[in-house]
Amino acid sequence: MEYQIDIFNQMLIFAIFALSLNLLIGYGGQVSVAHAALGAAGGYTAAYLSVEYGVPYIPATLFAIGAGTLIGTAVSVPALRLSMDYLILLTLSLSTVLLTLIVSLKYFGGSYGLLGIGGVSVFGKDIVRPSDYLKILLPLLVVLFLACWRLGHSPFGRVLKGIREDEIATRSLGKDVFMYKVGLFAITSAMAGLGGAALVYYSQIASPSQFSFDVATTMIAMIIIGGMGNLWGSLLGVVLVVVSRPVLEKQVNASPEDASLYRLIIYGAALVVVMRLRPEGLIPESASLRAGVAWIRRLAGRLPAPPAPAAGSADATPPHIAAARVARARPGNGLVEDVSQLEAAVQVTGLVKHFGGIRAVDGLDFRLAAGRITGLVGPNGAGKTTVFNLITGAIRPDAGVVTLRGNNITNIPPHRVARRGMVRSFQDVRTLPRLSVLENVALAVPNQPGEHLGNLFFRPGSTARAGREAREKAIEALRFVGMESRLEYPAGALGYGEQKLVALARMLATGADVLLLDEPASGIDQSWLDPILEVILQTRDMGKTICIVEHNLHVVERLADWVYFMEAGIVTAQGTMRDLISQPRLAEVYFGNA
Repeated sequence: MEYQIDIFNQMLIFAIFALSLNLLIGYGGQVSVAHAALGAAGGYTAAYLSVEYGVPYIPATLFAIGAGTLIGTAVSVPALRLSMDYLILLTLSLSTVLLTLIVSLKYFGGSYGLLGIGGVSVFGKDIVRPSDYLKILLPLLVVLFLACWRLGHSPFGRVLKGIREDEIATRSLGKDVFMYKVGLFAITSAMAGLGGAALVYYSQIASPSQFSFDVATTMIAMIIIGGMGNLWGSLLGVVLVVVSRPVLEKQVNASPEDASLYRLIIYGAALVVVMRLRPEGLIPESASLRAGVAWIRRLAGRLPAPPAPAAGSADATPPHIAAARVARARPGNGLVEDVSQLEAAVQVTGLVKHFGGIRAVDGLDFRLAAGRITGLVGPNGAGKTTVFNLITGAIRPDAGVVTLRGNNITNIPPHRVARRGMVRSFQDVRTLPRLSVLENVALAVPNQPGEHLGNLFFRPGSTARAGREAREKAIEALRFVGMESRLEYPAGALGYGEQKLVALARMLATGADVLLLDEPASGIDQSWLDPILEVILQTRDMGKTICIVEHNLHVVERLADWVYFMEAGIVTAQGTMRDLISQPRLAEVYFGNA
């Protein structure tokens, strides 16, 4: 019986690594191959303190957690500013350096490791047998699982998933993605340090082989096979991987050396099969108890299958938008003849951005009148989208000033610009495909207490109330754009027109006063054009300030109260769309109706 408990205890220890690694990769999308090395940092710290100074089990474990946290966080600060490819290389380098130091330094026992680790004693009771360890490891894993579940299924976890799906889009909604990534690395590194301490104390040795690159890839295999983004999948992957060793040794009668080789072959084959046939893993992210019950009921014929999205079809047009379109004989265009007399929500002065010898923006001046729709038009390469990148902080200008409601926001990063009341959309929509429509929009609601760890764990009541309020705000925004019936659909399953409406709802959920729309009518089915334009007009009627970049001149004519014509990074003409079309030079070189 003790043998079976020993195998189960190994599962519990590796489950600590798998849960934290799934939180990092599956939820946060930050691929690291240094998790075993961070476990080594924690394990060797605990072992060294125990062997050299006789530090008891609990204090040594706390130091192990601190070591994992410190090293993981220190590495994450430069690493997380890199692209994913370089992040993998940097964490691989970290793993190599840490393991090389451990083997090289005599303080850590070299290639033989550290022996003579002190026994485990908790509240005066000595822990010796596997059944004794089980009483510690099982409650510990339950606590960690609940903590990871709380993190992953909260507003904090929703931001992590947003970063995983599209970091740029998440940042544009006011989220400081860098700090979230550093925080996630700190949490998962702390858990890796804890797992390392548990492993060395359980085996009574700290050896480099316990934290080798093979072990690191085994940990990754656990979460890929089990299912990334699902904590239950982590546990399943651990069970399948850990149990393979006793099966090979006891049932197949393979030697330990042969069993290790066979396991690597089996892992590799399993990864190929899973990635080919079921890339989401055995338990996909979307799997849940409620979804499982619904699937069983549908299988039994007691519940109808959910309808497929009627994306792009005429009968999918939101009814209240269609009614508003009929009621409005002509969209509100030209509310005033000269917007220069209106208050400026955004003022851009002398904006300059050169990319080498290319003058993308070269001394640009323009203003967005408060409560009006302003259009930016011009030929390809005129710098229109670059302007959006500059005024929202995605790109730093070489010169110039951008003010929002009279406050200088030049060089402020995008998440702070969004928090101050100016958000943007993207030409390629950038919805978060694996998140539901509701999650996409709820992510944009600002100032959610549950996005901060302290509130999440120490103020659960207020966090839950704020979560319900954020959900209601998201539903209200979706109702406004006519997408309330699509709440639980994955955003990636929607048609392009519906995704455009979800993107608009997401912008509205931020509460921002200034909305920058990049090609809002591009790429959509004609049946969705009027609903989308109507939503934009209704948004303007709410008092929002809107700026659109759009190549479809009929759309600009229907929407824009004032239009700036850009050429070679500067404004060469402005006025109503009718004014610009009537200018002979523009009509000949751009509008094509001279």
